[in-house]
Amino acid sequence: MVPPNWNFEQGAIDLHLASTSQLNLFQKNPHSLLVCLYLLKDPTAFNQVAGEQDGLAKLLQCSPFDHTVTYSRRLVLQPSQSLHEQLDRSEGARFVGVVAGYYNLHPETSLRSFAIPLSETEQGSQLVQRPAKLAIDLTLGAQQIETAPQKTSAP
Repeated sequence: MVPPNWNFEQGAIDLHLASTSQLNLFQKNPHSLLVCLYLLKDPTAFNQVAGEQDGLAKLLQCSPFDHTVTYSRRLVLQPSQSLHEQLDRSEGARFVGVVAGYYNLHPETSLRSFAIPLSETEQGSQLVQRPAKLAIDLTLGAQQIETAPQKTSAP
């Protein structure tokens, strides 16, 4: 088996964020929501920071916190907004981390991570692995990330 090359790939991550009308509900009013995206070589440091006392606040700075972060990006969503973006997969990125800055900030409701899948093809007598495209669809609700299905497609 030939292992994958985790090279840069343009448009390899399809991100769709949809917020409900009651987004980030606080004192009976919806509010905008900060979302940070991370492309990661390894999710260990991301998960470790998320588990620290002020870890989610650190992740919501939307900046590299470790050498395993290959890309970070800040997005702000309004209630009832839909956002669709094609993101490039940076060199070495194998995972995508998403952090949402809800008023009630908890890892279980504000954090998601996704492994970039692999596709396998036969070339002669060898099985060759390649990073596949990743589609992430998230619904951002009143108090939490409500859904996080993952779809894959061959390169």
